[in-house]
Amino acid sequence: MDATMARTTGRSTWGAACVAACAGLVGLTGCSGLGGGSSSPGVSTGPPASPVQHTMLQNIPLPVGFRLVPERSVARESGQFRVAQCEFEGGTNPDAVTRFYIEYMPTAKFTLRQKRFDSGEYLLRFESDAEECNVRVRPKSSGSTLVIDIGPISKGTTEREGQPPHPRR
Repeated sequence: MDATMARTTGRSTWGAACVAACAGLVGLTGCSGLGGGSSSPGVSTGPPASPVQHTMLQNIPLPVGFRLVPERSVARESGQFRVAQCEFEGGTNPDAVTRFYIEYMPTAKFTLRQKRFDSGEYLLRFESDAEECNVRVRPKSSGSTLVIDIGPISKGTTEREGQPPHPRR
């Protein structure tokens, strides 16, 4: 066997091993997040897989498969403070995305303070020690649109929470 044939055979064996390993992983993990139920074809109904993160939203989980819509997003960071409104689109239905945030935000040290459903849109409000994060999820033709707003908690708001309003003078 000449040297060229040996190199080609080695590559094809290695390639076949990679394909077999990938097929084995798909077989082990299954396809539970790939739709089913009564949703539109191609729209995932199960909770998205483990969270990923966007560079401007450190510590805020993002469902796998959601892509930033840059022309409808803005983010600013200065020292320990950040303010952002980022829009993402993905192929998972709004119910599953909402469940994802209810499950994963506590791991980012955020507590759910309010959950609303209004005109087809989910509105979730989370708080950490220093920040407020609002998550809006609405349906789109092939999945969901997700808007994440994050910013510092106003000191006046947290100090007044649970206290009666100031008397009028």
